[in-house]
Amino acid sequence: MLRYSKHRRKLNARKKLSVLVLSFATLAVGSAAWAGQSGPSTGVVVDSLSLSASPSGQLKATAKVHSARTIRVQALTVAVRSANGSHFDFPGATAPSLGPSQTTFTSGSRTFPAGTYTAFVAYKYRDTWRNLSPVKTFTSGGTATPAPGPTASASPSPAPTPTPTGTSPSPVTSPSASASPVPSPSQTTSTTGAAPLGIPGTWRPAFADEFNGTTLDSSKWNPNWLGCPTCTTKPVNSAELGAYAPSQVSVSGGSLHLKAEKVQTTANDGKTYAYRSGLVESNGKAQFTYGAFEARIYTPAASPGVIANWPAFWTDGQNWPEDGEMDVMEGLGGGKACYHFHSPAGGPGGCAPGDFTGWHTYGAEWKPGSVTYYYDGKQVGQITTGITSSPMYLILNNGVSTEHGGPIVTPADMMTDYVRVWQH
Repeated sequence: MLRYSKHRRKLNARKKLSVLVLSFATLAVGSAAWAGQSGPSTGVVVDSLSLSASPSGQLKATAKVHSARTIRVQALTVAVRSANGSHFDFPGATAPSLGPSQTTFTSGSRTFPAGTYTAFVAYKYRDTWRNLSPVKTFTSGGTATPAPGPTASASPSPAPTPTPTGTSPSPVTSPSASASPVPSPSQTTSTTGAAPLGIPGTWRPAFADEFNGTTLDSSKWNPNWLGCPTCTTKPVNSAELGAYAPSQVSVSGGSLHLKAEKVQTTANDGKTYAYRSGLVESNGKAQFTYGAFEARIYTPAASPGVIANWPAFWTDGQNWPEDGEMDVMEGLGGGKACYHFHSPAGGPGGCAPGDFTGWHTYGAEWKPGSVTYYYDGKQVGQITTGITSSPMYLILNNGVSTEHGGPIVTPADMMTDYVRVWQH
């Protein structure tokens, strides 16, 4: 993740087409089960839960809740489960204070594959997820293939990056805070063999990790920055304030968790850092030249619409910057979701407008001479200069810094529902 000057420009994108048939039915059950915990009642009550479809066919949830006593929840969302138990939660989870006065939660919009689903309000309090009634059912008629939007010219801005040989770029966040917005209980949005969201063409799966187990798959990932399996490694970038420790990497509830904490930690470079956090990379285990790269990621919010810390999903070659670095998404520019491509020719890129806190899907199509970026299935930018052709490996990290990204928030859990790569 290197630092370059940042510019933003408005980008046009065509809306996804979808056909949703809503058939609500309140079920006579108190809650729906998911791969999470339950806990004693905190007096939170759902006053109403409704689902509505936009003209484009995307679905949005609105819930009104109150609590008998005032509590600060770590996350509040509307969870969705398919008939087979897969997670399709609405984006836009918040971390409000609940009390006797009614609180309204309005989710972001999303589409659903064909099928029948249940929806319910869920919230996280004291690190425990709780599901609430009523539970509603709805039916989706399926989604059409999203049409690619027009391309956008990008502009320079930050990105992560060092190299297995030792060059290290410059990333990260900004002022610090201590609150801790926490992730929502959501999971994969499509099957492993599905095509990339919004990216046209015929694709074959080349790599996938759905994080459905209880431990990190060591055949696919290393739990730190280019170190031994148990090492606590130095940061990727000299602007980062945290070391990367395997202890900060875990898999549970259908997600990869990369947790940033303010704990003094000594790394394998002999230096002590004020923070420690989580990173996984596939160097030596999976690397690719060209293809479609996609991950569904939860980024904590420092404040409404502002991504906390410096979370990133990116790829890197063996020799930086000669082999290139493709930043699919990193939280930069005061908490925006940004993309870049670094090479000896520079680091052009840009930031997408809108709120990208909570759960969102980030993708990129890398082909000879260009990289096109897609957020939630909509094209947000394209880079056509300095595109390299050397193999790159995958990286996910939750960086901490005062120079780049959004405000520092710890503890903070960056969650990843899945990572997938397709090729022609």
